[in-house]
Amino acid sequence: MLCVQQNRNVHKLKIASDSQYTIDIMTKNAREWMDKGFSRVKNPESTRALIGEILKSRALIMVRKVKGHSGDMGNDGADALANTGSEKDTPDTIDVSAGETVADLGAKANSLSQSNAYHLIKDRSHSGERRRTERMISNTRATITAITGTDHPPSKIWSTLRKRKKGVLTQKFSAFAWKSLHEGHKVGDFWKHINPDRHKCQQCNVPVENLEHIFTECRVSGQETVWALAKKAWGQTGLPWPEISLGLILGIGTMDIKNDQGKTLDGRTRLFRILISESAYLIWLLRCEWRIGREQNVLNMHTVAEITARWKVAIGRRLRLDWALTNKMAFGKKALRTAEVKRTWKDIYSAKNQSVLSDFSSEDEGVLVGTGGNATQLRPPGRNR
Repeated sequence: MLCVQQNRNVHKLKIASDSQYTIDIMTKNAREWMDKGFSRVKNPESTRALIGEILKSRALIMVRKVKGHSGDMGNDGADALANTGSEKDTPDTIDVSAGETVADLGAKANSLSQSNAYHLIKDRSHSGERRRTERMISNTRATITAITGTDHPPSKIWSTLRKRKKGVLTQKFSAFAWKSLHEGHKVGDFWKHINPDRHKCQQCNVPVENLEHIFTECRVSGQETVWALAKKAWGQTGLPWPEISLGLILGIGTMDIKNDQGKTLDGRTRLFRILISESAYLIWLLRCEWRIGREQNVLNMHTVAEITARWKVAIGRRLRLDWALTNKMAFGKKALRTAEVKRTWKDIYSAKNQSVLSDFSSEDEGVLVGTGGNATQLRPPGRNR
């Protein structure tokens, strides 16, 4: 961009870059992105500024791709200047005002989809997060930072709930977590001025029944049994089990399990996210069932055997789903890698029949049955599949 700014009036300008992304912006994507108003484009401010400078320039601009770190004098010189700039205490001021002119052009109506139009309106009318949402996000970030040492931005937390990569977090859990981050569930202070009896947890004699209490303290939500099962399952990996908190549950999509060398263990990361998210959502279901479906009847509370059986079913369902998603004939490029699924359930399932081992969960009878066949097996024909 600086090169274009400083050579606006030359007849011909030749630019060599090792960034295919930058070259594509200048040659392939500029017109399309302008028509769509730069909706959902990464680094829109810098991108608009670059395109704005190109539009203002009188020069014939020619670009070519060079291989990085290949001995090209200009490219190596640019890398050296970039390294020098990164060490400056005060960053240089760069004029990006040309991007404002491009932004004022808006978008072409006949090029917009409903989704792009929605995002453009949302970006222009953004009024900031609500105080309750900011409080929950801050608590979640602090919890994840304390455990992993990495401070993720709020956008990372939101994106993990929206994208749900590799089928780790279910849609139901993601919707629950999204609503929790906005403090949108009808628990705790929601009932303060409506129904004081529902404002508190009478069985635990706690003045406010909030999500933190439901997931970590409540005696009627089954949380103690569920977390004991999850902890015992995770114990098969030989890795430490963290202290459960609401911040960990809501930020589980950003949690990475790493080895002593700092390398992310993809299989263990998937397993940990599955155990936490499935266990947390089961606790929420148990609480709602007892509060609403069973009308808070102390004689009709969920038993340990019932909670254990339902936890086994939930984890077993995820195991079967993982194996089903490795089918490349059915899912093509979106299929999960078989090796990654095996790393996820290593020490947790029986390789003989893809069933979850029962000895880690309880002394009771019963196992969690997997696919009972090969990971690449097609679904059986007919209705009974």
